[in-house]
Amino acid sequence: MTEPTIAGPPVLPDTTVEGPAGARATRPRGRRVPGAWLPVAVLLAALTLLVVIPLLALFGAALENGLGGMWEAVASAWTSIWTSLWSSLGATILAVLAGGAIAFLTERTDVPGRRALRLAMLVAFIVPGYVAAVAWLDAYAPGGLVDDILGIAAPALVGPLGVIMVLAAEAAPITYLVIAAGLVARAEPDLERAARVSGADALTTLRTVTLPLLRPFVAAAAVLAFVLSVTSFGVPAVLGVPAGLTTITTRIYRDLTFSADPESFVRAIGLAITLAVATALLIWVADGLLERRRTEPSGVFGGPLGNGAMASGRRVGGPVPSRFRNRVALAGVVAWMGVGFVVVVPLVALLLTALARAPGLPPVPASWMLENFRAVSGSSTLGALGNSILLAGAAAVGVMALAAAAVSARRGRGGGLVGGALAATFALPGSTLAVAVLLAYGVALRDTLLIILVAYLAKLWAIGYRPLAAGLDGLAADLSWAARVSGADGPTTMRTIVLPLLRPMVVAGGLIVFMFGLHEVTMSSLLYGPGTATLGVVVLNLQQLGAAGQTAALAVLLTLLVALASLPLLGRSGLLERVGWRR
Repeated sequence: MTEPTIAGPPVLPDTTVEGPAGARATRPRGRRVPGAWLPVAVLLAALTLLVVIPLLALFGAALENGLGGMWEAVASAWTSIWTSLWSSLGATILAVLAGGAIAFLTERTDVPGRRALRLAMLVAFIVPGYVAAVAWLDAYAPGGLVDDILGIAAPALVGPLGVIMVLAAEAAPITYLVIAAGLVARAEPDLERAARVSGADALTTLRTVTLPLLRPFVAAAAVLAFVLSVTSFGVPAVLGVPAGLTTITTRIYRDLTFSADPESFVRAIGLAITLAVATALLIWVADGLLERRRTEPSGVFGGPLGNGAMASGRRVGGPVPSRFRNRVALAGVVAWMGVGFVVVVPLVALLLTALARAPGLPPVPASWMLENFRAVSGSSTLGALGNSILLAGAAAVGVMALAAAAVSARRGRGGGLVGGALAATFALPGSTLAVAVLLAYGVALRDTLLIILVAYLAKLWAIGYRPLAAGLDGLAADLSWAARVSGADGPTTMRTIVLPLLRPMVVAGGLIVFMFGLHEVTMSSLLYGPGTATLGVVVLNLQQLGAAGQTAALAVLLTLLVALASLPLLGRSGLLERVGWRR
């Protein structure tokens, strides 16, 4: 059987160009597409500057005295490694339990207020971890809001318990989003309904059908929560260091910032490499688990987010049986109590601390004033705010430009290596990447905004690349084929067909990068110099100086900035519509 052909000039099938959805279009031998080499050249140059050179500098410095010297330095910091492991494991368990429970409530039950629960998880997601740590201190530490109102305080908050709980609160929104996405897009409604029709109750269906289908997502959520916790710097810096609790990230920061001992530098590099290798392996496992169930759901409710049961707010399998409604309502009350404890009370306490005339005054309007906000609106804070906005904006533009080059260059042989190369720096913890960039470019760029921007670009490149690549893979090949058959070359097809369709992904990716850049603190705390501090660095410095009111005021402003930056992203993703927001 012969395939139909399109009339036109003869083409030779020896050279091919891979289309957006994996289709291959033939191209005549010897015909050069103007500018086709440019994305590849940009990609290779950027990978060399942002990935290869920093990593080579990091490993070169680590091996300067041989593996034996580095191993001895790392072994001397075993306590910090062990602390990071058990605190991150504890936070992961709590985050998966909390995020998974709320995901089941919002996506599989008719619990009252489930839209508000989704919104609460989104609010928790956009609050930076170190801001949450400061808020918890204002809420539950001795002299905090709860102590003032109820006479109840938690002195153990500064120490292991506080670190684990706040790390869990920081990771819970991530586990919620992953597990909820699995319930929406990867669960099998037909199987659940079949179990219910066959006589299984809701709990039996959950245990025998839903949970086995979600096992890869639960495992992937746990891995992501562990990676987020083990690489966190702000939370252990605020709640752990004052109690003498040192993790890998805070130990790296101390060795690089406060020690002049050459052994401290070797130890910092060794710890950075140890953390990088462990984190890369865990992210690789997480990606593998998420890819295992990359299939479309079956049944009339199947489909992407926004269709079927999720769009209408109905639970898969019908309404909750009457004998379970009381249990679901009780679970909803418990969930709201948890959200109030973790999100609402700390944020209210943070705001009241920022408004208080002086520490220790009762939280009543007579004690409120705006002096703390005025105090943090000086030139140094405004300069830090300007640095944060400038770095976040430049990172958003730069990352999306680099992501576009990577997406364009990957359409050919070896294109599958692009994602892996970008994951190399994304897998690096912020402290590790900061050390690598400092070793590579510290002599020329030290104490400048440019060295921080280099670290931002290297770290966040993968965040911009992934939505753009996913959007390109989802485009119908017929559009590009029609343009090519009509005489358009590759760049023209990209400019007139592909890029307009990808504009929502470009905007969403840029907003994500901008949001992360606004509240980033790990890399900038190691790379900043005179006049180059970011807003996150100023918040941490004020907290370490004991300026509680000013720290709270600046943390409130930072949270508002991140929230404002997140609104366009949430609107484009459809999440605001899911929680009842009408634009």
